[in-house]
Amino acid sequence: MTQAAARTLVFPLRLLAALILGGLWPLAFAPFNAWYLAIVLLFGLFWLAVTTERPRRAAALGYAFGFGAFCSGVSWISITLHNFAHMDWVLAGGAVALLAAYCAIYPALALWLATRFFRDNIRLLVLPVLWIFAEWSRARLFTGFPWLATGYTQTHVFLGGFASWLGQYGVGLATAAFAAILLWILRESRSRQVLLGGVSALLLLSGLALAAGSVRFTHPTGQKLRVSLLQGDIPITEKWNNAAIGHILHHYVQLILQVPKNSQLIVLPETAFPVFQTEIPGLISQLQEWSAQNHKTLIIGIPEAAGGKYYNAAMEIDGHAPLRWYQKEHLVPFGEYIPLPQLLGPLVHHFLPGLGSFSFGHGPYVLPVDGQKAGMTICYEESFSRDVRKGVGEGATFLLNISDYAWYGHSIAAAQSMQMAAMQSRQQQKPDVRDTNTGITTLISPDGQIRTQLPQFVTGTLNGAVQPMAGETPYGRWGSLPYLLLSGLWVLLALGLTRRQSSSRQ
Repeated sequence: MTQAAARTLVFPLRLLAALILGGLWPLAFAPFNAWYLAIVLLFGLFWLAVTTERPRRAAALGYAFGFGAFCSGVSWISITLHNFAHMDWVLAGGAVALLAAYCAIYPALALWLATRFFRDNIRLLVLPVLWIFAEWSRARLFTGFPWLATGYTQTHVFLGGFASWLGQYGVGLATAAFAAILLWILRESRSRQVLLGGVSALLLLSGLALAAGSVRFTHPTGQKLRVSLLQGDIPITEKWNNAAIGHILHHYVQLILQVPKNSQLIVLPETAFPVFQTEIPGLISQLQEWSAQNHKTLIIGIPEAAGGKYYNAAMEIDGHAPLRWYQKEHLVPFGEYIPLPQLLGPLVHHFLPGLGSFSFGHGPYVLPVDGQKAGMTICYEESFSRDVRKGVGEGATFLLNISDYAWYGHSIAAAQSMQMAAMQSRQQQKPDVRDTNTGITTLISPDGQIRTQLPQFVTGTLNGAVQPMAGETPYGRWGSLPYLLLSGLWVLLALGLTRRQSSSRQ
């Protein structure tokens, strides 16, 4: 084989390597929890990037990695499309590939920028910043999609110590920097000075993460709150069947009546009552009376009809007090609302009639519970740190999420979501109460540890207690601003070094 032919074969092999690295990316996340793989896989991708001098080829490598990561990491979306939109598996898989094709643009852009404007080890210096900034952008543009962000892999390990200071993007930056430092050591392995500097940098980064994670910004307030979380395990096919509504309501009422006498808060999952509140005034009145007699607060997932609009909502019953509501604000595109409805509405309604009819909620973001405040989110809102911060900004002393992952069957979606919820607890240093229809229903401590949970796909009640926490973490107060400032300074440093390098060569 000639040298030219060998060179022709090299790049396709590198593309294949990037695709394989991306395909392995979900293993770093729950439920597999191989957190160290995030460092290993980024090490491999960064090596491919720094040994490629053409920006377009670097972008192709990033695209291949991203495409592989999202095709394997969010393949559970095809379950919903096949089972409930009645798409053929091939068509459902094609829809997942289309989403992956969009998400892959961000890592491709990160590697293109790094290769276009930086050289040699300076490129390695800036790659972690551009990589995580691409993830931050993906979570914000076009309503956002934060799945498979690097920082979430470190939720339960030492690099997660940066969470309360810089959020999960700061954690991701530390993770990517870890990989870049290891690669720098390998590339300059003949230099004892680099070896010493690299090992020192890794030890410093690890020490800072451990020290950062030991600082407590929040403190207990009031007595522990005794909670009962009801997991109804209602199949989706039954949940939205009009003939089954009476059975579903009776099912949940029986679970409510069986909670321990000392429970103060009873939580039902997202759309546990699959009817509008205007359709069951008698049942709501009875629950108000029961709540008053037994001194218990109920938070029930139920669609709300108000002012000619419909909301995916949580209704709070606190005795005879007026009903309080939390309306979901961050809706799922193509599920709860349809972007460009005149253009795309007919296509969506062909597969899923009636979907896309919810309106956007607009606060408040907390519900009062026995002198405390529950920071509310519904479903995948808890995956967005900026949504969780809204409740914290209104004084939430604990987080509360209601969800329904029955749409995704026996997949990894629920575990991925729980890992992101645990990161939210660690970022805010507040406990999280999560109630879902089919699991994973759980209580999460302020340091992000899973305290207790129910098995999936069983009917049950999770009884426990959470200690409300007052105060704000730096991340809770300033959000991503410190992370963005740090990233900006990092890029300015890299640009300065690049200019100096160019001047010395001239």
